[in-house]
Amino acid sequence: MSVWKRPKGFEWIAALLLFLMLREWLLPLQELTDTGTLAPFLVIAAGVLLIDLVVPYRWLTFPVKLVGLLVILHSSFFAISFFDGQWLRELFVRVVHDLPLALQQEWTAMTPLSRNALFDLLLVVLISMLSYLVLEQRQGLWFVFLTELYLAVLDTFMPYEADGGIVRTLVYGFLLLAVTQLLVMSNKAPITGGRRWTLWKSLLAPVLIVAVTVGIANAAPKKEASWPDPIAFLTGQKGGLGDGLMKKVGYDNNDEHLGGPFTMDETVVFMAITNERSYWRGDSKDVYTGSGWKKRDGEFDEILTPKSYRWNHALFEGMETKEVKASLEFQGPKFPTVFYPGQLKQLTDYTPSKATLVYDKEHQHVEVRNGTIRLVKQSGRGAAVGPHTQMLNLDNYQLVAEVPIISEKAMIQAGTDYPEAIRQRYLQLPDSLPPRIRDLAQQVTKDAKTPYEKVRAIENYLRTSGEYKYETKDVQMPAPGEDFVDQFLFETRRGYCDHFSTSMAVMLRTIGIPARWVKGFAPGHRVGSDGNGNELVEVRNKDAHSWVEVYFPGHGWIPFEATSTFVSPIRVKYDRQTTEQQAPLPLPDLGGTTAEERRNGRLDELEGSVGTSGSSIDIPWQVYAFGLGLLAVAGAVAWKRRRHFAVWWLQHQMSSYPNDRYEDRYRLLLRLVEHLYSRRRQGETLREYVSRLVISGDKRQDLWYLTHVYERMLYGYKDIEAKARSVAEQVIERLTRQLKP
Repeated sequence: MSVWKRPKGFEWIAALLLFLMLREWLLPLQELTDTGTLAPFLVIAAGVLLIDLVVPYRWLTFPVKLVGLLVILHSSFFAISFFDGQWLRELFVRVVHDLPLALQQEWTAMTPLSRNALFDLLLVVLISMLSYLVLEQRQGLWFVFLTELYLAVLDTFMPYEADGGIVRTLVYGFLLLAVTQLLVMSNKAPITGGRRWTLWKSLLAPVLIVAVTVGIANAAPKKEASWPDPIAFLTGQKGGLGDGLMKKVGYDNNDEHLGGPFTMDETVVFMAITNERSYWRGDSKDVYTGSGWKKRDGEFDEILTPKSYRWNHALFEGMETKEVKASLEFQGPKFPTVFYPGQLKQLTDYTPSKATLVYDKEHQHVEVRNGTIRLVKQSGRGAAVGPHTQMLNLDNYQLVAEVPIISEKAMIQAGTDYPEAIRQRYLQLPDSLPPRIRDLAQQVTKDAKTPYEKVRAIENYLRTSGEYKYETKDVQMPAPGEDFVDQFLFETRRGYCDHFSTSMAVMLRTIGIPARWVKGFAPGHRVGSDGNGNELVEVRNKDAHSWVEVYFPGHGWIPFEATSTFVSPIRVKYDRQTTEQQAPLPLPDLGGTTAEERRNGRLDELEGSVGTSGSSIDIPWQVYAFGLGLLAVAGAVAWKRRRHFAVWWLQHQMSSYPNDRYEDRYRLLLRLVEHLYSRRRQGETLREYVSRLVISGDKRQDLWYLTHVYERMLYGYKDIEAKARSVAEQVIERLTRQLKP
C-alpha cells in the first residue's frame, strides 16, 4: 500500500483557505491575552492540515501529530536533547500537577509549560475534527458562519478591532464553499483528459463574484451607525465609548465611575531605589457619590522652590516613624504627581529643574507644574509670580519621607474626639446609600469596643471571611442607580482593590469613623539592590492600587489594607497590655521527625507514573457518541468524588508556594480545613473559627499556633522569631499531610 496520498489541486486550495480562517481565530489571542507569539499555534494548524492531506489512513495521523506536538514543545521550552527522557518526565509531572487548575479555569496559576501543552493538544484535536468535517465531509458552511459570529462578538464586546478579519473571513469562506462544492461535483462526475481545466474555469465565476461584491461593499459610502456603542447601551452607560469596555489597569485621575473589568498591563512605570518598601501614595478622595469618588475643594500651597520646602506632619504625628529615602526614575507613562511613601518630608532633587509644585494640604496631593507664570497685577503691588497652569511630568526625583510604626496601644486609646471639620468632610455619605450596608457594618463590628478594633474587624471581614473574591476580568459595572458598594457587598461579591477599599471606607463612615479613599501604587517587585542595603524596586502599571486611610484623634491618618490579595507593608507594634497578645507562642511538638520524613513523596509518585494512550476510532459518528459518553461518565465520577478531588488539589497547590510566603500557605490551609470540617461563618474571627472546629487535640494545637503566627504577620509584625517561623513552616507541612477526607 502507499503511505502517502496525492491530493488534488482543489484539496490543497481548500486546506489553505481553512488555514487562513483558523488564523483569524488565533489572531485575537495576542491582543486579548498575554500570548507572546502565534508562530507555534500557526505551525500546529498548518501541520495538522498537511498531515491530514498527505497521510491516507486517519489512525496513522494521530501518532504523527503527537510527535510533531512534542517537537514544538521541546523547541519552545527545553534546551536539552530531544532524545533525553528527562524533559518528557518533567512535562508529564507539570501537566498532571496543573490539570486540576485547568479544570477550575485558574489559567494564570498554571505554569507556561503545562498551559501551552494542554492548549496545543486541544488545538490539535479541534483542527483534526475541522479537517475531517470541512475537507473530507465538505461541511463548511457552519464553520464560516461560526467564524463570522466569533469575530463579530469580539469586535462588539471586547477591545479588539475585527473589521478586517470579518471581511477576510467572508472572502475565505465563500471561496472555501465554492471549492468544496466543485470537489463534490468532480467526485460524482469525474472529468478526465483535456477537460480537466473545466473545473478551474468553473472556479473563476465565484472568485469574480466575491471580489466584486466585497470590493463594492468596502468602497461604497456608509451611513453612520444608529447604535454607535452597544456596550454603553447594554450596560446602561450613556457616556462615551469605553465606560463598559475592558480597560487596562493603571493610575488614573478620574475615579467618578468605578467598576468594570480590566486587563493586566506589564508596562514599567518607574524604577525606585529605596531603603524601605511601602505604598507609593498619590492622592486621596473624600466624597463618595454612590458610583465613585470625587474631591471637595482644598487648601493649597504654591511651592516655587520645591527643594527648600519642608512638609511637617502632613499625614500623621505622635508616633514612632522610620525615615525613608527614595529615588524614582520614570520609564513608562508619566504623571504630574509626586508619588511618595508614608508622608513626604522633602523633595531633594528632580528633573526637569524648572518644576514648581501645588500642594493640596487637605488631600496631601503634590501636583507638578511647568515652572512659573506672572499673575495679574494687584492694586498697589507689583506683578505676582505663581506656579504655571500647565502640568509637567517629572522624569526622575529624589525624596525624603517617613513611614509610621503603628502602636496598637496608642490606636486603641485614641478615642472618638474627632474635630468637627473632620466629621463634616469624612463622614459624608450619599442619601441614596442602601441601609443594609450600615446593618452589615454594625453586624461585623458588634463585638468591637474601640474605633481601632472596629476598623480591624471590617478589614478582616473583607480580607479573610471568604465572602469576597479578588477578580479583575469577570467584574460587572453597576446598573444605573445601583450603589457601587452595595453591588459588591451583596450581589457580585467579586472585584479588585477599588471594590474592597471603597467598601471599607463606606462601611466605616456608616458607623461614625472618619475614613477616606487613597490611591497610588503598591510597593512593586524587588529586582535587585544597589550594594548599600537599598532595594531596587520595579513598579508596573499592574501595581496601581487603592487603599483606605482612617483618622485617629491625636495621630492623624493611618493606612489600612482591605484587599484580600495584598499585604500591607505598614509596621504594627503589638504593645497592648493584654496577656493574650504578650503570651509567648507555644511551640508544637514535631515528634522528632526530620524534613525528609515530613515530605509526602507525591512528586516522586507523579514522576514514576505511567500514562496510557487511548486507542483511535475511525468511525465518523461513533467518535462523537463515544466521546460524549466518556465525558458523561467522567463528569459523574468527578462530581461524586469532588470533595476528595478538591482536597487533593489544595494539598498539591501548597507545594507551589515557597516557605517564605507564609500568609498564602496559611490561607490555603484554612481553605483545606473548611473543605474537610466546617465553613467559616460570616463575621467569625479566625480564633472563634478554630475554637468551634471539632478536631483532634494535636490538630487543634497546630492550627492554634499557625493562627497566632498568621495574625502577627498579617498586621505588619515582620520580626517573628526565627525559631517560631521555622517551626511554623514544619507544622504547616505536617498538618497539610494529615488532613484527609
